[in-house]
Amino acid sequence: MKKTKLLIFALIFLIRAGWPEERPKIGLVLSGGGAKGLAHIPVLKQLDELSIPIDYIAGTSAGGIIGALYALGYSGAELERIAAAINWEDIFVDRPPRSMLPFFEREADGRYQLEFFFKRGVPSAPRGLVYGQKFSLFFSQLTFPLAGEIDFNLLPVPFRCVTVDLITGKEVVLGKGSLAKAMRATMAVPTIFTPVEWEGRLLVDGGLLNNLPVDVVKNMGADIVIAVDLGSPLSGRDELGSADKILSQALRIAEIEQKKKNAELADILIVPDMKGLSSGDFFFPDKLAKIKEKGKEAASKSLPALAALKKEYGLERSQEAGKKSSQSDQSKKFILDRITVSGNDKLPASVISSAFSLKRGDPVDGPAISRQVLKLYALGYFENIESSVFTADKDRIELRLQVKEFPRAKLRIGIAYNNFRKLVTTSGLCLNNLPLPGMRLESELDLVGLTRFRSKIVYQSLTMNFPLCPYLELNYRSIPTRLYDGEGSLITTYDNKSWTTGVGVSLLLKKGIILETAYEIENTDMGPLRALPLLESLSGRRDHLQRLKLSATIDTLDAVWTPKKGLLFKMNYEKSNDFLGTDIPYDLFEASADVYGTFLKDHTLRFYGYIGTSSAGTPFYKYLNQGHPDRFVGMDYDQLIGNQMKIIRAEYRYRLTGLIHLKAAANVALDFEQRWPLTTFDPDPLWGLGAGIHISTPAGSVELVYSVGSKSFFQPKSAQGVAYLVLGAKF
Repeated sequence: MKKTKLLIFALIFLIRAGWPEERPKIGLVLSGGGAKGLAHIPVLKQLDELSIPIDYIAGTSAGGIIGALYALGYSGAELERIAAAINWEDIFVDRPPRSMLPFFEREADGRYQLEFFFKRGVPSAPRGLVYGQKFSLFFSQLTFPLAGEIDFNLLPVPFRCVTVDLITGKEVVLGKGSLAKAMRATMAVPTIFTPVEWEGRLLVDGGLLNNLPVDVVKNMGADIVIAVDLGSPLSGRDELGSADKILSQALRIAEIEQKKKNAELADILIVPDMKGLSSGDFFFPDKLAKIKEKGKEAASKSLPALAALKKEYGLERSQEAGKKSSQSDQSKKFILDRITVSGNDKLPASVISSAFSLKRGDPVDGPAISRQVLKLYALGYFENIESSVFTADKDRIELRLQVKEFPRAKLRIGIAYNNFRKLVTTSGLCLNNLPLPGMRLESELDLVGLTRFRSKIVYQSLTMNFPLCPYLELNYRSIPTRLYDGEGSLITTYDNKSWTTGVGVSLLLKKGIILETAYEIENTDMGPLRALPLLESLSGRRDHLQRLKLSATIDTLDAVWTPKKGLLFKMNYEKSNDFLGTDIPYDLFEASADVYGTFLKDHTLRFYGYIGTSSAGTPFYKYLNQGHPDRFVGMDYDQLIGNQMKIIRAEYRYRLTGLIHLKAAANVALDFEQRWPLTTFDPDPLWGLGAGIHISTPAGSVELVYSVGSKSFFQPKSAQGVAYLVLGAKF
């Protein structure tokens, strides 16, 4: 018996001795860092080249996003291509492309810097500067058609995403649910991005508490940890000289001790040199290039340690490892089985579904769903829309839309300045679907440099797919307007004051094309004018005008401040005659066209044409006014006012950086005529040349232009110099 037992033990020993030793489990940890997160990608490419297997991944913030995609099976090279294709300026702006915006939203484009929604009757600021809608769609598209609820252990590489619950202040490690939503949650820097609601929690950036989650990947079962730390050390006293640096330091203090402990747990710690670089460098191509370069340098320095690790344990990635799961095959088309809507309160689910262009039985993929969600978001009813898919059958999917509606009332604030009007403040109140579904009330008040009040009630379909929109309108204006004599000297400034009421109907042919016809009543009060022969018969005009108005607008511009392409066409015709009971019969017609085109990426040409004419009886406060630097440079504000004129303008703009543009313009006014009771000005062609700089900022534009042009109607060939300064919102 003893001999038998000894024989069995000997056989077991020999068998075990022949077994290969089980390799250690490798964990990968990617820290947060905003724009600096791009430095992770060269390290991942290094791991791919060495074919080092990764068994677990944990990430925070930018590291959580890149880690999630790497866990899903994207290679380092694929992630590099994805990052290079991102338009950072666009993705950080929630608003969809202008081509998707309803016409009424395009009209308000560029006029406001701040937006508040009324909650319980009180204006409330949003929970973040960016709702993150485009990021959510981007992540959903990259993970399509991964099911909306999954166990992250079932990914090609098990994954954990680190976040923080804003309510409890505790770390939350996500290991199941929507991968796209988890990516959006871990990047939610407080005040910059709105928090993400997740099972009763409000989740924000995990880097607040644990920016290098080595402990998380250890708890997953990792024996050896490779960690990439993009954090910066705490700044010294002399470096804390500005508010943004103090804020950045304050945010790092909370997690600095945790990061030190986790760094000690890492077996290979890779620390790219991020000195002089920041998490907000998305908009600076030179800095993004430097971040990538620093990532490459760090990956190169880590090569000996990674190669030694590979050799010591005989590490080799299997052929199947690193490939995306069949679930995430984005090239495959699926059939839409049904759409379900949740989270809606004010808008019926049927209305939301009808506004969604994809229908049951349609072939769909990730980009198609993202486009339709963005079109739905463009209606302006929703703070955010989450889309997730669930397998209904083999090749059929269910699309679930989780919406969060805006309150029905919002207040928008804009501030602008130019060296003629000086400061102008704009307040806009918009009410949607009150008191009836589809009814929209827009009111706007401009103050300080001028006084203007506009209020319009429009009835439209909820999804804006019915073309006829009846409206009522009430306007008041009190606008200081300059009058010049033939020598180019300012003779007076009068108050162009009137009340106007109107009723009309809009015909929306497309989102960017609208025709309007209206009947308007206007009562004017010009007040006393300076007693000069030129103005003697104009002083104290109080007129009652009734007119028919026809207007048309085509707006296909891709941007309001620095368009790269598109057309803006405007036409206005007014007819006021005795039949309508008006004090002054007149006819007025004007049309303008702005055409933009861009070549070689950074070079943009603009061509502007204008034609305007009015009848002999047109009152002086209805004269055509093209005295504005965006229409004619070289003459002062309001100097180019007349009864008829034609303008041709060419403009060149060069994109120096993402935010700075240089521009030059040349224009000429032909067939100009200005008629007064005692004289008529009909000068030779008026001209102007100008050059300047345009800077885009989060608070609007900054534009400085210096120009030379015709000094006056009597001296069109003599030159004068005029400078224009425009800041803030449009008005």
